[in-house]
Amino acid sequence: MPVRPRRFAPPQGIAVLALLVLAAAACGPSVPALTDPGEILQKGAASLGEMKTFHLRGTVDGEVPLSIGGGGVGGAPLPLNGTTIDGDVDVAGGELAVELIAPALFNLRVNVVVADGSAYLKAPLVTGQRWVRQPTEGGIGGDPGAALAGLAAFLARPELAPEKLPDIRCAGTDCYSVRFTVPAEEVRGALGSLGSAIPGLGGDAVGDVTVTVGVRKDDRRLATLGLEVPAGGTKPLTINLELGKVNEPVTIAPPPADEVDGAPG
Repeated sequence: MPVRPRRFAPPQGIAVLALLVLAAAACGPSVPALTDPGEILQKGAASLGEMKTFHLRGTVDGEVPLSIGGGGVGGAPLPLNGTTIDGDVDVAGGELAVELIAPALFNLRVNVVVADGSAYLKAPLVTGQRWVRQPTEGGIGGDPGAALAGLAAFLARPELAPEKLPDIRCAGTDCYSVRFTVPAEEVRGALGSLGSAIPGLGGDAVGDVTVTVGVRKDDRRLATLGLEVPAGGTKPLTINLELGKVNEPVTIAPPPADEVDGAPG
């Protein structure tokens, strides 16, 4: 008669040990939870200095007053609901490629590329399908590295006194959320030329800006930034930005030379 091979069951101690090893590998090293909103904000601010590249995605809703003749606050409301921002930023190289689409504003589409020492703008309502080129210094686009450094220094200020909000999901992971309120001119100053370009953060801003920051729990990296700006319209301007794909390879190229015109006067 054929002899059947005998099956051996592993000793109970070895089986338990194997389960413990698998559980430890699945969980990975634990990161102590943060409870102090000031520390959460400090960790998020510090992470900005480590960002060499990132993908920017954002939304803008609300309205700003349209003032013909420089009258400032009180003009006709200019809707920005549904506006989206999407692009890549190379902080180390000082380059970026960003697209802004504002469906409520005559379906306005604006593309900005900063590459090879020049800035390029295309807005079909204004430039047609052509790109307009100008030097980056003092021009469109600004310096992404300077804007990021200014934001980091601004968020690291101990006098901000943020409050901790309930934890949220942001950028596809679990995040801490903190909030604070500051005068609009402080946010504008922190972001430099970028702050001056944001509607409502210019000289027409009214009152204080509410800032909400999302910080990833796993690596303490700043993931989201929200601004609620009293821009002078009947509804506040809400800007929500998400930073993803941090330090991943990115390629930013200038538009084709035959599609570019010089800066107009």
